[in-house]
Amino acid sequence: MATLVPPKSAKRARLEQAAEDARAAQLAEAGRIGPSSATLVVQFRDSNGSALGPVISLPADTGAGQMNMIVNQLRRQMRAEKKANRTREERKKAAEEDESSDEEDDEDLPFAFHVALDENGERKDIPINLQTRLTIAKNLKEDVLMTKQAQQMGLSEEDTLNVVFEPQAVFRVRPVRRCSTTLNGHASPILCSTFSPSGTLLVTGAGDKTARIWDLTSELPLHTLTGHAGWVLCAEWEGRERRLATGDMNGEVRIWDATDSTQGKTGRLAWGSKTGDQVRAEQGDSTEKLTSAQMRSLRHASPKGHVLKGHAKWITSLAWEPIHLNPSQPRLASSSKDGTVRVWNATSRLCQYALGAHTASVNVVRWGGRGLLYTASSDRTIKVWDAKDGKMIRSLNEHAHWINTLSLSTDWVLRTGPFDHLGKVADKTDAKTEEELDQQVQKAAEARFKAATAGNKAEQLISGSDDHTLYLWPPQSHLDNGEGAATPKKPIARLTGHQKLVNHVCFSPNGQWIASASFDNSVKLWEARTGKFVATLRGHVASVYRIAWSADSRMLISASKDSTLKLWDLRTFKIRQDLPGHSDEVYCVDFAADKVASGGRDKVLKIWRN
Repeated sequence: MATLVPPKSAKRARLEQAAEDARAAQLAEAGRIGPSSATLVVQFRDSNGSALGPVISLPADTGAGQMNMIVNQLRRQMRAEKKANRTREERKKAAEEDESSDEEDDEDLPFAFHVALDENGERKDIPINLQTRLTIAKNLKEDVLMTKQAQQMGLSEEDTLNVVFEPQAVFRVRPVRRCSTTLNGHASPILCSTFSPSGTLLVTGAGDKTARIWDLTSELPLHTLTGHAGWVLCAEWEGRERRLATGDMNGEVRIWDATDSTQGKTGRLAWGSKTGDQVRAEQGDSTEKLTSAQMRSLRHASPKGHVLKGHAKWITSLAWEPIHLNPSQPRLASSSKDGTVRVWNATSRLCQYALGAHTASVNVVRWGGRGLLYTASSDRTIKVWDAKDGKMIRSLNEHAHWINTLSLSTDWVLRTGPFDHLGKVADKTDAKTEEELDQQVQKAAEARFKAATAGNKAEQLISGSDDHTLYLWPPQSHLDNGEGAATPKKPIARLTGHQKLVNHVCFSPNGQWIASASFDNSVKLWEARTGKFVATLRGHVASVYRIAWSADSRMLISASKDSTLKLWDLRTFKIRQDLPGHSDEVYCVDFAADKVASGGRDKVLKIWRN
């Protein structure tokens, strides 16, 4: 009679699996990936999918630093081959043109590397919610082949790995680690906070009907802006830091002028106390009768806001015309719950035109770098307008619920205008007149915008909604340039994954990432070019209200209802620093240089530094 072998018990199966895992770990420590070889076949590709050089074999323990050297060497070789293969006409044309860009390209650039598992081989059965983008932080073996995702998809050392390289900023922003200052002053919750383009000033708006300007060099209050009759809901700096716009719950917009914006002054020099000469010029002969105390009071008086009336309900968003389009007198756009958008002349303080095609509250307005206005509404539509005359170009209709947030891939360079990451104007020279200064500032801002949209990096749009989804839209164009008919109304991608409404979305400064914050307690990352899901950042235990990027696009900070801020590392997709300190919900956060500002329901402003 045959002997029946009893089936394995669950305990015995667990013990055998543990023994196999231990043997695999021993092989890994010994440097052995598998029985075949310790080399991998790699094809480097740029973010557009174009191959760089031939397929090469690399040791499995090749790290990111070594791959960075290899990619830079391959780029130099390709440029040399391209230059050698030029025809006589092409060489003559190149000699006539400025080739300074070629000289800059010869410099080694820092790159980030990742492997997209769903683009390696013909694997179609990809598990749902599997993170297929594997960032290479250490080496190919540990970050790719030994991951659970690679094992699930059956990836082996015999497959050709498509390693994608993406250029990074040549500078690095230091991560914030501590609260350097807690600033009191507001008597109600702080609802908005925004750094100035140079990063030296900060404006906050609160429920106490005031806005405050803070000097971040001394970390002290500079001015209290009074005059609003309702909660100050939004604030926006002009690109040259000469003006500030605020909007309140009563539908009133106010524009505040710098104390002295001549000769390109910024920061405390522009927004600080007035000089005696300025006071005398304003007061005339009456200053002779003033006491020293009265004179001192006039010198330190806060700016007076110029009222722009026209909206019937509260202001939801503000946007200035980009500096490279209008350096001397940029206009201001305001959106409101009354369903309209108004474009104002900031100098004459008159409304140039009103946009009234929406049938519900307009929740956000963005002014693009190519002269287009983008508006999103609770009527579930996004409308694109020609900012020159207010003519509607097209309506984008895909969302199934209210649209809460919009972001442009050029938001960062449009917001900072001519200022670089250090808060300085690039290639600034001594200008003798305001006209010369306008030209220089416009040239610097235009150069930054062109660099941000060079090649195939056109100005894209992303929208987030109460329907839990985001839509990535293709670059929009004017109707009068012959391109309007070719501009598709359909989105590039529909981004799904959030379980609750999407409250905030923004592109990274380098235009490679999209981050979205949701009431489902999470932040999600997406590829900006395709809208492909990258990772979910989990750590908050309540709704995430706002997010902000570091200038080098290597870090992201989030503010939440759980009273904390969290700094995320985009190399590992993990929390780099947990920042508790607020005693209640954090409503707003902003990132500039190596400092972060946050405010919320506890009425205090906190400055975070390294």
